[in-house]
Amino acid sequence: MKVVPIHITPHGLQLNARLRNVIERKISALSRVAGDMLAAEIVLRGKKGAAQLFSVSARISLPGRDLQGNATHANPYGAINQVVARLARLARKRKTRVVSAFRRPAKKQITPRFGRGALVFGP
Repeated sequence: MKVVPIHITPHGLQLNARLRNVIERKISALSRVAGDMLAAEIVLRGKKGAAQLFSVSARISLPGRDLQGNATHANPYGAINQVVARLARLARKRKTRVVSAFRRPAKKQITPRFGRGALVFGP
């Protein structure tokens, strides 16, 4: 498995070793569906506002378009789980779209066939 650089930016909370390990483990598990992952950027925001929710924003860099997801939860680990689930869903959709593009049948070749005195095109 390829080591993917993961950039974690905390805002308003301390990033301890346990939280960092959880993020790295969950994001690296995404490489099963997004094997061509180049990098990951995670932004953690602490409790703010009346709702007192943690917020997590994540962006996965891929060749072509990037995947981006946000989540809020009362627990930072719950927010991480939600954002990873959203990114996994987006990665599966991307993988299905890429694979089906290669499986599309080619256009039929039109071959001329000869009819009653005229040139007729068809299968």
